[in-house]
Amino acid sequence: MATIIVHNIDESRLDADLAYRFKYLCDFIGISEDDIKLIHGSASVLGPKVEGLVDAVYDKLFSFSCTKKVFFREREKYDDPSQTVTLDTYDLNKPQIGMRKSSLKRFIVRLVTKPYDGAMLDELDRMGRIHTPHSGRTSINVELIHMQALLAFLQDAVLAELYTFHQSGEEGSKEFDFSGTVRAFCKVLAVLGQFISKWYEKPRITKFSQRGLSPSSLSVPSL
Repeated sequence: MATIIVHNIDESRLDADLAYRFKYLCDFIGISEDDIKLIHGSASVLGPKVEGLVDAVYDKLFSFSCTKKVFFREREKYDDPSQTVTLDTYDLNKPQIGMRKSSLKRFIVRLVTKPYDGAMLDELDRMGRIHTPHSGRTSINVELIHMQALLAFLQDAVLAELYTFHQSGEEGSKEFDFSGTVRAFCKVLAVLGQFISKWYEKPRITKFSQRGLSPSSLSVPSL
């Protein structure tokens, strides 16, 4: 029987140190440099599909009152105050939605093109923070169930696009490592989910401010 090596984890650092949290999750889940290369390699496949993916996400968000009302509550900060609208009549053509769609597009492009360094970890962390009162805006408080549902929907949409390309017969589709890329995305999006859920956990979510640390200043260990 093989000996199991026990890795000692400083649990107090899992929320206080983004790089440490990322390294732990990568080690546990099994994320390697090869996974990141596969994700980056999918950029040519997903790049032309990003706008459609984002449109699908917002169509879904506007299909349920509990998620649509998040944007409805924020309308006065971005939209024409002279327009009288209700939750039912509030639509996807409002300025706020265009701004938020652009933000999500940039995030998806970043996932498939940029290095997974301190700046990336800062961005992953920001995706959780901005949807909670910890962003400094108490009017935004998206419940975790909605964040998890959105992430699951986005993951399924991404994997569907990868499968469609793999089955398309287009140039490069036969050589495309579909199974490896799918596994890589499932792992990395699981990490994103953990970075998001950190902001809904207690009591250690404010350790950065307590220690005066900045996520982007951290050195990310090699995978």
